Amino acid sequence: MFLRNCWYVAGWDMELPEGGFLPITIAGDPLLIYRTSPDGRLVAIEDRCCHRLAPLSKGRLEGGCNVRCMYHGLMFAPSGECIEIPGQDRIPSSARVRTYAVVARHSWIWVWLGDAAAADETLIPAAVGYDHPDYVLRHGNMDYAANYQLINDNLTDFSHLSYVHANSFGATEHWARSRPTIKVIDRGIRVSRWIAAEDQGLKQDAPAASRAGWSGPVALYSTYDYLAPGVLLMKSGMYRPEDMPADRVSPPVAAAITENFTSQAVTPLTERSTRYFFSWGPTRATGDEAMADGMRALAETAFTEDREMIEAQQAMIDLKPGREMLTSADVGPVQMRAVLRKLIKAERGDADIEDPGDPETAHRRRELAA
Repeated sequence: MFLRNCWYVAGWDMELPEGGFLPITIAGDPLLIYRTSPDGRLVAIEDRCCHRLAPLSKGRLEGGCNVRCMYHGLMFAPSGECIEIPGQDRIPSSARVRTYAVVARHSWIWVWLGDAAAADETLIPAAVGYDHPDYVLRHGNMDYAANYQLINDNLTDFSHLSYVHANSFGATEHWARSRPTIKVIDRGIRVSRWIAAEDQGLKQDAPAASRAGWSGPVALYSTYDYLAPGVLLMKSGMYRPEDMPADRVSPPVAAAITENFTSQAVTPLTERSTRYFFSWGPTRATGDEAMADGMRALAETAFTEDREMIEAQQAMIDLKPGREMLTSADVGPVQMRAVLRKLIKAERGDADIEDPGDPETAHRRRELAA
């Protein structure tokens, strides 16, 4: 079950050259994304010829904007209309492929899976792209053999840092024993937390503090929005211990010693496969290229740890599905699933929506509240 009236990340804008093809399946829809020449306009069409259903991504670009199917030679314009059938003058009105709204923003290529005429660019999450002057960023992506909801769950509950990432991030058990502040926002949730110097144990903090000219203990504050269909936008900062508020909840009012930003996107390919995009880096004022490289390497290690656990979780679910018992750490995943379910229900007009992977039932709500 997928949300369709939303923007999914399909790839990196800077990695798609003019004349090149980006084939990707998103939520079960095979897409072909390319740039026209010489204007570089983005086009997204169905990656499936209407004749014999061969992938158009096996074809070639002609005239700078048209796609030739290399099975039987049909050619399609950026509008999706078939404009040539070799050996046949008459072209049926049904000879066309679907087109999708596509936008390049924040270094990502975004595709709207719903009706292209209804695409709302104001709903594109405000990620931080490579063109942002205040940050030094590195990026990557990886594929998971797992349902996208399991990755959403992982990113909305950081209690796993204490165990999955004990070796990479070096997180202490405080991450599992403490609870962040979580609230529902428009099309998502907002998660924030303070971690005192004696509780954090995060490996990336030491070089960041040194680079900023700080050698004493620090308090860590992080806040992120998790937005439908699965986009994480997080700012993290290091502060002097005395700048952490007494309630350990209120946002910082003092200037940070150093800050960094990560943008992450979870794009479902099929029911059991997902592509995960991420960028991360420090501010230019408190970091440099070497620090960004180190953060990229650390992210690769940590996200590989996540993937190994989540793919193993998916395999166990497929082997023998069972009822999950929730804990108080599951507030974020439960609330985010509820946001997605509500949005899907609104676009489909269903009286009720069943999500086989959703642990939220009346019984489990009572367990969570207990």
